[in-house]
Amino acid sequence: MPFKNPGKYITPCIESILNQTYKNWELIAVNDHSDDGSNEVALSYASRHTKITVVNLNGAGIIQALRHGYELSQGDYIHRMDSDDIMPIDKLEKMMEAMRPKSLVTGMVDYFSNDFDLGEGYKNYTEWINNAMSSGDLWRGIYKECPIPSSGWLIHRKDFESIGAFNSTLIPEDYDLSFRLYQSDITIKIVYQVIHYWRDSLSRISRTKSQYFPKNYVDLKVHYFLKIDRDKSIRLLLWGAGNKGKKVARALIKSGEKFIWVTDNSAKFGVNIYNQILVSREDIDLKNYQQIIAISSPKDQIEVQSNLDRLGLANQINYFWFC
Repeated sequence: MPFKNPGKYITPCIESILNQTYKNWELIAVNDHSDDGSNEVALSYASRHTKITVVNLNGAGIIQALRHGYELSQGDYIHRMDSDDIMPIDKLEKMMEAMRPKSLVTGMVDYFSNDFDLGEGYKNYTEWINNAMSSGDLWRGIYKECPIPSSGWLIHRKDFESIGAFNSTLIPEDYDLSFRLYQSDITIKIVYQVIHYWRDSLSRISRTKSQYFPKNYVDLKVHYFLKIDRDKSIRLLLWGAGNKGKKVARALIKSGEKFIWVTDNSAKFGVNIYNQILVSREDIDLKNYQQIIAISSPKDQIEVQSNLDRLGLANQINYFWFC
């Protein structure tokens, strides 16, 4: 559990770990240069509970903190916890019950806040990720959002090592882990109940660090699409020329990947953006291309999906939603 200035939230977090019905655990709490008194709180718990170890890592960042904690851990099973969140009382018990060889266990989540009303973005993400869990197909929308919650997984150490553990430097590290699982042969086991309470707060890293803003995930998505799903035997098409489409286009150009760029916006027909000439989707036979779709408007997404279905094209094979 890395922590940096979680303030008052570290106490209910640690209490939720202590209250677990499953008792055979250890907590490695890695203090990443906190100056809000949370280190003293963690040390107080460690002085009273031999299962808790607190170590210091002076401002090296979350990935280094995760690595350091992992190096010190001794258990056969690995779980990450965030210091402002809360575990349901039976979280570890339910996840251990679902564990099978060569698998990762995850489950449903719930966002909450004690300080203000949740924004629509967090509510929508909660609904999206839990629907993905319910469907049993986490990978269907992996290029849309991160399908495995950062503090909602459990895996055997040897399987974690087989996919690189915390050795990757790609940010955001939780989304990177999801992609590494996606390309592996590790089976995903789902607990069909809430196994993690995500706290939204003003200090949450997804609010304060720009590299964790969803709009900055495009480079990671493009990196793994080209590595895992790109079919070089067919031409690539990028559909959408709004802000998200432009981000995808820049990442593709940076990678050296050639593509045709289409739009439904007549005002952009024939326009040169990044030395790419935009063309009308009506002039393209979609069946002849592997497609990245970067269209944000919910209304337009419904229309696009209808067109794809009418053509009999398959998600995650012929086309990939990036938003």
